[in-house]
Amino acid sequence: MIKTALKESFGIDCLIEETNIKGLPVYMKSGRKMYTLRYEDDTFLLVELSISDRFGTIALKKQAIQYSEKSGLNVIYAFKSVSKVQRDALVSNRISFVCLPDQFYLPVMGIALRNHFKRVKEICVDKMMPATQSLFLYLLYGKKEAVKKSEAAKDLRLTKTSITRASEQLKAMGLITEESEGKTVYMRPVSTGRDYYESAKPYLINPVQKTIYVAGVKDMDDLYEAGESALSRNSMLAEPGVRCFAVYKGNSAVKDFDIIDPQWTSNSMYYRIELWKYNPAFFTTKNGVDVVSLSKSLANGADERVLGELEEYLENYEW
Repeated sequence: MIKTALKESFGIDCLIEETNIKGLPVYMKSGRKMYTLRYEDDTFLLVELSISDRFGTIALKKQAIQYSEKSGLNVIYAFKSVSKVQRDALVSNRISFVCLPDQFYLPVMGIALRNHFKRVKEICVDKMMPATQSLFLYLLYGKKEAVKKSEAAKDLRLTKTSITRASEQLKAMGLITEESEGKTVYMRPVSTGRDYYESAKPYLINPVQKTIYVAGVKDMDDLYEAGESALSRNSMLAEPGVRCFAVYKGNSAVKDFDIIDPQWTSNSMYYRIELWKYNPAFFTTKNGVDVVSLSKSLANGADERVLGELEEYLENYEW
């Protein structure tokens, strides 16, 4: 597409090939693609930034130097979109860039700048959406180098729109990259195991939307041990007096629960039920809900004894 735009705008006929530059920091590779751009006797490194890249001109100038040192080539940045303020800052700092279809600032080839800017939907990178966390856990526990997006959507029972939003958020957080083969899109985690978990920690959410107490449950098939009950099965923590289970908030069984207030009942046989924002069934083990979701559900409000056992469980977990 860039090749076509350069041809149409400047009559420049160039050769563009995808490349990989070794020895770069992770943040200069994650979510970005790199190409060699050959025009006549000159070769450039074209660095394509993701739509969520929160760039600044000072950082980009420093990174351009690093890219040049590693590749031996002058750098051109390719943006999905730029605002007028960003465009003007790039030009004033003489940072070569292209932004299709209107913005070209390539002093060695030509310059075309127009006051037309695309409005781009912002992608939140503060915290994961429930579908995003579900997709992250799927990739974390699946331990595959690459996963078809359509396969993940089917396994997680997500719509095309939901899987797209989830994957876009993971890309914006620098946790996956995507590549296409024909009509098939593959998602590739940037790392595996404990390293992948640590990279995602700042973005993880508590899966529990609401906690209720029920007098009894007719069907336990869709309930999975959670909270201190699950932790007691994976640590030295004693089993709690009230057993805790997790269930997806949209499960049809929820409407049949006999909800009670423990302070206003003489019945000692009741359960603590956590209604989850995503389905715990996809990641559960024989000892209850998955370790990452469990850690987030217990992180706030638990006493030091529980937090200590949780920390040890995470430390000894075989990723």
